[in-house]
Amino acid sequence: MKSIRAVILFIGVLGSSRIVGAGPYNEPGVSGYVGSDGKYASPGEPNAVINPIFRGWATSVASYEPTPQYMRPWWAYPTKALGPTMSDTDEVYTVSLGDLYQEDIDAGVPTGRITLSFSETIQNQKGYDFVVFENGFRVSENECYGELGYVEVSTNDVDFARFPAVALMTPALDPNMQWYYFFSITDVYNLAGKHPNNGNEELIGEFTGTPFDLDDIKNDPNVLSGLVDINNITYVRIIDIPGSGDFNDEGQKHIDPCTWPDWDYYDANHPIYDAWPTYESGGLDLEAIGVLHPQQYRGDINLDGIVNYEDFVIFANAWRSQFGQAAWFSRCDINSPKDMVVDFLDFAVFAEEWLMIEQWRINQ
Repeated sequence: MKSIRAVILFIGVLGSSRIVGAGPYNEPGVSGYVGSDGKYASPGEPNAVINPIFRGWATSVASYEPTPQYMRPWWAYPTKALGPTMSDTDEVYTVSLGDLYQEDIDAGVPTGRITLSFSETIQNQKGYDFVVFENGFRVSENECYGELGYVEVSTNDVDFARFPAVALMTPALDPNMQWYYFFSITDVYNLAGKHPNNGNEELIGEFTGTPFDLDDIKNDPNVLSGLVDINNITYVRIIDIPGSGDFNDEGQKHIDPCTWPDWDYYDANHPIYDAWPTYESGGLDLEAIGVLHPQQYRGDINLDGIVNYEDFVIFANAWRSQFGQAAWFSRCDINSPKDMVVDFLDFAVFAEEWLMIEQWRINQ
């Protein structure tokens, strides 16, 4: 994927590689580890344990199809993506999908991909359903250096439904510096690799994964036809996205925050940019995929298993905000159906669930 030392060396250059702004997709990642207080923890802390919000992990590799680009052998073992997240800082526990050069893209060479299967069926339950851990790392408060990928799910390993993504990035100001590109985390939605999952004493260590909600694909043609059952998902496929701008999101399936108060969709899909081309451990580096317990209480905004004052503080900070505003926080829009405004309808749900505790936390 990347050389930590090389990235540190070029941090000063990165700052001039693109213009960074805050986008509307500010949902945080899900912690891979927690401490004895149930809060986020670095895996190296003495009392850190795997977050009990997870009820299962990928158990086998259904297929692994990296690109033909050269990779060192130790990044080409797909079984590294099985089992719980290890949140390793040296890429020992990741499998790389490989990258493509421009001539490969122009020739139609397939992008790297991997399909994992699960003994724990993934179902469309309340809240997020599963989490994908890549190994990108945060380089500033809102910026991540990592590689992104499409996420698809299947019931039969033949028919898949892809999560419709949004990517609002712009290319590097200097095209020759696209290989040291970093993106605004809040510009990205429904792509694997959005959230940092790496630590280094010279960088900002953070160990989180990107959550996905099967409700987001309920209108996919394969779901509507019954070929993909979102209550019986047993395969997840990750497909690397070379960050050249030749591959697009599906922005036209999502609301454009600039269209308030009428709420209309983006008028076009957007090109996706990330660090490209990458070498040796090129392309997305998959570390783990975890299956979540259902979130019974939408008022548990910080996902620590209890609806309490900490959630209220988050809710209060988002109060009266709408999608696209700086204060907006999507997890506070908890009334159903969502209306992209945090208001009294959401507060009524929050008040009803006050001090409720998730079953998974009671059982831990």
